[in-house]
Amino acid sequence: MLRVGIVGTSWWTESMYLPALADHPTARVVGVCGRRLEPGQALASQWGLDHVWTDYEEMIKSGLVDAVLVAGTNGIHHPVSIASLNAGLHLLCEKPIGLNLAEADEMVQAARAAGTVTMVPFTYRYMPVFAEVKKLIDEGFVGNPHHLNLRYFTGYARTPEYAWRFDTELAGSGVLGDLGSHWLHLAEWLMGPICQISAVTERFVERDPRPDGSAYQQAEDSAILVTRFSSGAMGTLQVCAMSHEGTKFDQTHHLDLHGSSGTVYGYCDWDQTQQVRKVAVGEPGPAQLHQISDQSWQGVRRSPVHDTYRDLFRTRDVMTRQWASAASQGRSVTPDMESGARVQLLLDAALRSAKSNSTMIDVPGRYLDWLTR
Repeated sequence: MLRVGIVGTSWWTESMYLPALADHPTARVVGVCGRRLEPGQALASQWGLDHVWTDYEEMIKSGLVDAVLVAGTNGIHHPVSIASLNAGLHLLCEKPIGLNLAEADEMVQAARAAGTVTMVPFTYRYMPVFAEVKKLIDEGFVGNPHHLNLRYFTGYARTPEYAWRFDTELAGSGVLGDLGSHWLHLAEWLMGPICQISAVTERFVERDPRPDGSAYQQAEDSAILVTRFSSGAMGTLQVCAMSHEGTKFDQTHHLDLHGSSGTVYGYCDWDQTQQVRKVAVGEPGPAQLHQISDQSWQGVRRSPVHDTYRDLFRTRDVMTRQWASAASQGRSVTPDMESGARVQLLLDAALRSAKSNSTMIDVPGRYLDWLTR
């Protein structure tokens, strides 16, 4: 039985990771680690965990865990991951994996040296809309892709309260790291390598000081990226946490993809609607509703979207459960640490572009092996 220790005691640990591993056939969470003892004890009591730590190094050295799941704030991803890998433990690390590319590079080297199973959980590639779009691309419906447009609108940044996600010292960036990392991974998964990137970022809300009253460098709450793919295709990726969507979850995802043979649209309102539309070149428009395949649904509930999400990540062998299965069996999975480093490389280039008002920045062809695995 694979013994997993989780670093991080927030709502995300409780909603995503503990349920995913609660009934895993070959893995179980044995304990959690957080800065404060009380939240860890509450989780341990609720989920029947054996151990609670407040020092991740103590957890790693305890001999009580075979694998570590890093779900804390961005700033701890690097040190916890390095310590875990150096101890020969399997690792799942939230994205973005580091505060900068230098940290990501070091994490990749540690992962290679350890030879253990790593994963970086880019959630949305598993959701039915995007899985179906990928299927249509692979089947040739789009032909040669010309342009991809991805838009991620949500409203969690509309109020000025302090949040670590907008503190660059703790997060590295704002919505670029939090939301943009998803879109950058998804864009390359769908379209292949990005070879050039530019970014424009903005901060629309002046945020409150830290709880201790100190000032800090505030990160962006909106960003637009322009990308060029190695294939010659282009992309525009928009992420905004200042958008009032008026939906139950106040979040929507949009995709437009045009190619030589056809056009595909994807939409998810995070309430009742998960939809793909398409139209082939030569067919009369507008694009018609396309039935998402059973393969992309994977047998989960189709409405509301939150039930799709819950079923997918808590009952199917994808992402967290897939990593735990692979670690138990000693086989690799993707997206892995190199996938996370690839996104960090793209994020760093985008942030440099935004800071320097550069039109386009060339992206090195590093950490791309995951695209062929």
